[in-house]
Amino acid sequence: MILRLDARTFPDAFAPEGREQRAALVAAAGELEAGGCVRIVRHARGPLIGEPKELRIGPVEIVPACETAQALGYEPLAVGLTAVERHAALLQAEAGVAWMRSFLETVATTARTADLSLIGMSRQRFKHEWRDLIPALTAAVALAAGVAPAWERVVSERLFRDSKMLGRVRSHIVALLVRADPRWEGVPPEEAAELLEAYGVRRKPGLIRCAGAAMLRVGDAVYRLEDFTPAAHLPDSWAGAWVEALAEMKIRQVTTVENEYPFLAYVEEAGGPAALGARGEVAVYTAGFPTPAIVAALSHLSERATDASFQHWGDADVGGMRIWWFLRSRLQRPIALFRTTAEWISAEAIRGGRSLSGTERAALERLRAEIETAEGTDVPSACEAIAALLRHGVKIEQERY
Repeated sequence: MILRLDARTFPDAFAPEGREQRAALVAAAGELEAGGCVRIVRHARGPLIGEPKELRIGPVEIVPACETAQALGYEPLAVGLTAVERHAALLQAEAGVAWMRSFLETVATTARTADLSLIGMSRQRFKHEWRDLIPALTAAVALAAGVAPAWERVVSERLFRDSKMLGRVRSHIVALLVRADPRWEGVPPEEAAELLEAYGVRRKPGLIRCAGAAMLRVGDAVYRLEDFTPAAHLPDSWAGAWVEALAEMKIRQVTTVENEYPFLAYVEEAGGPAALGARGEVAVYTAGFPTPAIVAALSHLSERATDASFQHWGDADVGGMRIWWFLRSRLQRPIALFRTTAEWISAEAIRGGRSLSGTERAALERLRAEIETAEGTDVPSACEAIAALLRHGVKIEQERY
C-alpha cells in the first residue's frame, strides 16, 4: 500500500499556510517509521530533496502497523469477518430449510476470504455494520423457518428479548432474505422494503385494500363495499366476511395490482367501485409481495368462487414476475398476466426503460426455466413476457401503462 504525501492527499498540510500541519505530518511519519509500521520513500531530486514523498506498507511492515493500529483503538477487519463466519456456521444447525443452510454455509466460507459480495456489502460498510449482521442472520434464519404472524416488536422480543432490535436491523434482514430465499431471486433489496410482511412480521394493521361491490355482514352490521371510495381498507379480520360476500354475488373476475397508484388509477378508470361491481369484478392491491393475510384471503376466495378468473397486473421486471409466480403458486390456479404482456413490453421498450443488470437477467432466465414446465393457460404468456424482457434488456414499471 502506498500513501503519497502531497497536496492531493493532504491539501491543508501542503497549503501555503499549512507549514505547522505539514511538520506534524512529517513527524508522525517518522514515528511510524521508527516503529517499523511504514517505510518512508524520500524525494531524490529537486527542491524537496530528502523530504518524505511516500509512506509504504509492505509484508514487512503490515504486522507492526496492525498491532500499532489496534493499540490506538482500530479494529482489524478480521474481527468482524471471524464473528460473522462463526455465527453463520453456528446457525446452520438451526436452519429449518435447505436453501437457508446452503446460504449460511456460503456466508461462512466467503467470510474467510473477506468476500462480501454475497451479502452485498463493501468492506468499508462492513467495518461499521458487521455487528448488525449477527442479529440479522439470527432473525433471517428464524423467519425462513416460519414464525407465527405477529407485530414486529412482538417478534423481536421473542427472538432477542429486545422489542426494538428487529427494527434496528430490519434493512439487513431484508437484504439477507432477498439473497437467500429463492422466491426473491433477482429482486433488488431496495425494492423489497416491506418484504418481512411476507414472513408474517407486521409493522402496521393488516388491511385488505380492494374495490368492488358486495354486501359484507360483520356481526350484526352490514356494509356495502361500494360505499368505500375510492377503495376499501378492510381489517384483515374481515377476510371471512369479504370472501363470503364476493362468493354470494358470484364474482366473475379478480384483478390483483402490485403498486398503489396503478391500483387507484385502475379503479378510477373503471368508473369506481360500483362500476367494477356491476361487471362482476373486484380489484385488490397487493402492495408488492402480498402478506400472508392477503394470500390466505385470495386463496379462500379462489376456493369459493370457482368460476371466477384471476389476473395480475404488475411491473415488467424480476419483482413483478416473481410476485405473479408467488401468487400463482399459493393459489394453485392460473392467473393471467394483465397489461404487462410481451406485446406491451415490446411496444414500450422502444420508448426506453431501465437496463436489466446481469443478476436480473440470470434471475429471469432461471424463473423462466422454473415456470415453463408448469401447466396452465397463463404459463406461455408469462414465458413470452420474460423472453421480451430479456430480448429488449429493459425493465418497465407498470405506471408506464
